[in-house]
Amino acid sequence: LIPVLLVMFLFSSCKDKDNNATPAPTAKDKILVTYPWKLKEITDVAGKAVPVEQWDATARLLPFMNFEFQSGNKVFARSIGDSQVVNGGTWYLKEDGKVVDIDISGFKGVFGLAELSVSKMKLTRKMPISGVEQETIMVFDPVIK
Repeated sequence: LIPVLLVMFLFSSCKDKDNNATPAPTAKDKILVTYPWKLKEITDVAGKAVPVEQWDATARLLPFMNFEFQSGNKVFARSIGDSQVVNGGTWYLKEDGKVVDIDISGFKGVFGLAELSVSKMKLTRKMPISGVEQETIMVFDPVIK
């Protein structure tokens, strides 16, 4: 009877205890949810600012919203003037924090995370500039209230 109990104890202790555990937030998660973010500019890969007139219609709306990333992987786009929620969705850091997957109407996709600090966020992605698809960097500043 003792060997049977010993074997049962060993098998029960080998179970994965973290199966249902929520993953601990990373440093990037914490920075992302600290402040809302506002699009400052769009640049080419060399860092040269792309004039607003060359942005597509969707991109032209982005500077009028603050993007609020919340814990629990929720994200909200709020209009700047009245803080009313325009859109909502989800976000996930993936590939060891190298990309952020954002699923929100009008701002959806997998973006490269070129930089994330308390003072700046840079997302990379191909987007139409003057009708031509090219790699861009979207530069966001934190909104400190």
